[in-house]
Amino acid sequence: MTGPSRRRFLNTALSAATGLAASGRARRVHALRSHLDSLGPDQDPWPAVRDAFLIPDDRIYLNVSTLGPQPQSVVDAVIDYTRRVAMTYPPGTDWDALKARLGAFVNGEAAGFVFPRNTTEGMNFVANGLDLEAGDEILTTNHEHIGGLCPWQLVAARRGLTLRQLPLPMTPRSADELVDVFRRAITAKTRVISVSHVTFTTGLVMPVRPIVDLCREGGIIAVVDGAHPPGMIRVDLTAMDPDFYASSPHKWLLAPQGTGFLWMRREWRERLWPTLASGGWDDRSLGAQRLNHMGTMDESRLAGLDAALAFQEAIGIGRIEKRVRELRRHLFEQLSAVRGIEVVTSSDERLASGMVSFRVAGIESLELQRRLSRVETADGPISVRTRVVSEYDYGLMRLSAHIYNSVEELDRVVGLIDRVARSA
Repeated sequence: MTGPSRRRFLNTALSAATGLAASGRARRVHALRSHLDSLGPDQDPWPAVRDAFLIPDDRIYLNVSTLGPQPQSVVDAVIDYTRRVAMTYPPGTDWDALKARLGAFVNGEAAGFVFPRNTTEGMNFVANGLDLEAGDEILTTNHEHIGGLCPWQLVAARRGLTLRQLPLPMTPRSADELVDVFRRAITAKTRVISVSHVTFTTGLVMPVRPIVDLCREGGIIAVVDGAHPPGMIRVDLTAMDPDFYASSPHKWLLAPQGTGFLWMRREWRERLWPTLASGGWDDRSLGAQRLNHMGTMDESRLAGLDAALAFQEAIGIGRIEKRVRELRRHLFEQLSAVRGIEVVTSSDERLASGMVSFRVAGIESLELQRRLSRVETADGPISVRTRVVSEYDYGLMRLSAHIYNSVEELDRVVGLIDRVARSA
């Protein structure tokens, strides 16, 4: 076989293999959906879900709030897309289909989506794209992640704005208490309220809609850092109705790293200044899509996002949220029963999400994290992945359980923490 003939043969074979891989992913996801739907009420669906992941048996992963492990179908989608481009086929993202799928998942109008790499980038798009002037005021909180805080710090320093971080109660009594924090702080100069939908510190679910209502009453722009909720709890952008909502599907939605989205209300799709200018940046008829013109990008991450949405659709967000809440509740109750542990995450289901944050008397959280990172057991060493919230000097240990975790894993981790607490 000559060189050109051999290349044609290989390209044809690789193209066929890519198509087969895509159909194979669809079959696997369909098989998972069918299996879950066929189970009786007394049958446990979660071992089959765990089998869809690549997590080793010697690792207990409780840090999805930083980075979610991708199921095999998502990994395969990224690889297949990368292979397709390597075969010199042009990137072929179906923007409309992806927006429609994501819009259905979070109940947001499809035309409002932009795809930055993460929440941080999305929040920067908003902060840099608004027409704010010296003396204007931005209100946020002392529970914001740096990705949602630093963009406002930057524009405040650059444009002479006032940025105020309002102190929130660590364990609030009610949603009204949180809304009142903002109501009391608003002044005639307040132009923006920027708040997390779910705080990274304690997993507190903020009362976004009442805060948005406050903004509407005062002509204030409502910006939501929604890094965590998609894939963890049901998200309804239409019901919340913020001006902007930025998120990181690489967390609970289990999409690839470098996958983010920003959603904006209709009136902002022509008004927001692009942070990155490329062709069509000034074509207002493109709406929010002009902000997706960012030059050459790795579109394999968007193929992974699409696959992550398909995976979660197969399980069902209602089933996922129920499981996440069950795991959080179990973890909360077990940790609360350990002497020396102070759980700061709210026990109120209306204010709680999928995270549990706590302190252990007599031991720093970083030291606890170090001890959990490698634990010798009778069955060999295990590694527990956790997150320490050292920001704002809170010194909290944070655990985040998702659909690949089991109750038995959580009990095992609580037992290890109890052992450390007793030795403190």
